[in-house]
Amino acid sequence: SFSFESLACKSHPQHFVPEAAMASGSRRPSLRALLGTTILATGRMVASVVATDQAFVLRNGSVYTMAPSQPYASALCVAGGRIQAVGGDEAVMRSSCAAKVAASAGAASRVVDLAGATVIPGLTDSHAHIMYESARRLRADLLESALPADAVRRASEWARSNPELVKAAGGWVQGFGWDQTKWPGGAFPTRKDLDTMFPDVPVLLEQLSGHACWINSKALEVVAADIPATGDPEGGHIERDTSGKPTGILSDGAMYLVLRHIRPYTVAHVDKALTTVLHECASLGLTGVHDFDALDPDLKLYQQRIARGDLTLRVYAAIRGGAGGGSPDDPFIKTEDGLLTKRTVKFFSDGAMGSWSAAMLKPYNDKPGVSGTLVYTPDTFRSNVTAWAAKGYQIATHAIGDAANRQVLDVYEQLLKERQSNTSDLRWRVEHAQILSAEDLPRFAALGVIPSMQPSHVAADLAYAEARLGEERVSRSYAWRTLLGTGVTALPFGSDFPTAGSIPPLLGIHAAVTRETAEGVPSGGWFPEQRVTREQAIKGYTVDAAFASFREKELGKLQLGFLADLVIFDRDLMTVDAPLLLNATVLGTIVGGHVVYAANASTSAAAAALAGLVPPRARNFHHPREGPKTQAFKKAVGPVASWWRTYTEDAREDGRAEDEDGVEDEFV
Repeated sequence: SFSFESLACKSHPQHFVPEAAMASGSRRPSLRALLGTTILATGRMVASVVATDQAFVLRNGSVYTMAPSQPYASALCVAGGRIQAVGGDEAVMRSSCAAKVAASAGAASRVVDLAGATVIPGLTDSHAHIMYESARRLRADLLESALPADAVRRASEWARSNPELVKAAGGWVQGFGWDQTKWPGGAFPTRKDLDTMFPDVPVLLEQLSGHACWINSKALEVVAADIPATGDPEGGHIERDTSGKPTGILSDGAMYLVLRHIRPYTVAHVDKALTTVLHECASLGLTGVHDFDALDPDLKLYQQRIARGDLTLRVYAAIRGGAGGGSPDDPFIKTEDGLLTKRTVKFFSDGAMGSWSAAMLKPYNDKPGVSGTLVYTPDTFRSNVTAWAAKGYQIATHAIGDAANRQVLDVYEQLLKERQSNTSDLRWRVEHAQILSAEDLPRFAALGVIPSMQPSHVAADLAYAEARLGEERVSRSYAWRTLLGTGVTALPFGSDFPTAGSIPPLLGIHAAVTRETAEGVPSGGWFPEQRVTREQAIKGYTVDAAFASFREKELGKLQLGFLADLVIFDRDLMTVDAPLLLNATVLGTIVGGHVVYAANASTSAAAAALAGLVPPRARNFHHPREGPKTQAFKKAVGPVASWWRTYTEDAREDGRAEDEDGVEDEFV
């Protein structure tokens, strides 16, 4: 069965939401209807990205280039994987690129009449977790759970239907996506809720934010030796009852105490799920993802996919820093085709607002006495950043609460003063930058620090954020327009899928321009003064995403010489009524001049032409510079969120295990 995220990002077979899906009295699609639609089964996913010298022309369209010198065109020509001509139909058809198309075999089929369809640069999600999304598909889907008992029931049904996945995890039942903020009362569940259905089997269910987990008594029994009798592990928290016994809720660094006991899935499991995730990304217009918390096995799997020609988007990977993470001496990676880059390190400074672990300057309004968790002392954080920056790594730090954001900005500023430089060249980032004090809002622009933000978090959090933060603090949260007004020039947007977000970039664009949920709540927008324009929203997924990954000279715009990463929509995203942004359908997605997704041929003549425009071929892969031999077992201790995929004791010796089919699979 499909998960909440996968349902949310599917296109209706007719490429728009049916009338029955509209909220009463409006043209706005209801969220329930959006989630209930399914992807067009015959939409074509081309299985490879291939460097090609084949050329083609797209004409008679609305082309938004995002290039200030030529913001609008109607046609473009692609050859050698790059844009060789862009402008009006006649000018492009007179270009040398078009002449190459005319001289090629099947020339007529290589001039695609877009019939008014809209073309924009390929969309990049600037903060997501591809492999975590893939792993999530191998767990119980709890996203629509209405009560703790409902989540328990769903986990039980999943376990009965997927005994092979329970066995593969060493007998553990796993799930993802419950969110107590959506439940009556908003309180955390307890191990006793799970014990009623799971008295003898260990269970771990992750909260939607990825910063908390819920376990049963059997799981506590299995990990008892690792749970401190009192207090919390560094960078984490264990919820306890009045007698001091754990209730079954662990957050942030405490989660590892349990996660390290769960046998990870094999490459075969995860790679199969990854295929589905990549298909969905392509069908929704994503041509790139900034993939955070990538592990060595993840990078290896991406390289294997490149070698066999089926990595269908660009991955800008950020590895983990701090305890249990990588080493500053790890080499950078950049494949010759530009599909995989590794040059960024990510730190965590706090947790999440949904689990009350985001670090705040003052206690939460709805939980007096609780101010969240700062992962590092200032000195420890400074030491970590210094070590990685000295080796040339781009620094990116997760910070949600205003105390965490202040600590990050303070350390960044101190180090920049020592370097006597501005981070505009270093492009250090703060991931989320969600809740900011009035004093810290202007510091991003002053320091040249990039706030990497997720518009869909507004839609996910607005129902409870004001009660949790209070009106004054919440008014300084998700403050996109204010940050731009202080002089921030790059505001990359993403989703954070699967934690508190889902894949469709149009959900983020819609939230950015409306400050509403997909169902239009609240009407007129939540703190509407923070809305951004359509152009700024799309810029966040294109130009600013490219800048944040040091690729603004070849990605993010449709201009001469740039890589031909682009998306074709069935309607004009700049002019369509805001509620109908969510109805827009991707007709085609192109990465490096290669069609990686084409909608059903019956949708339009343009979609039919795109489906066969560039046939998939095998490619030669040149391995990037190799680093020191990867250890088979790496303890992922430290204050990172729950997507830690750790190795089991019996995989320590050589990092491999034999699958039931006799094929050895490296653990991920």
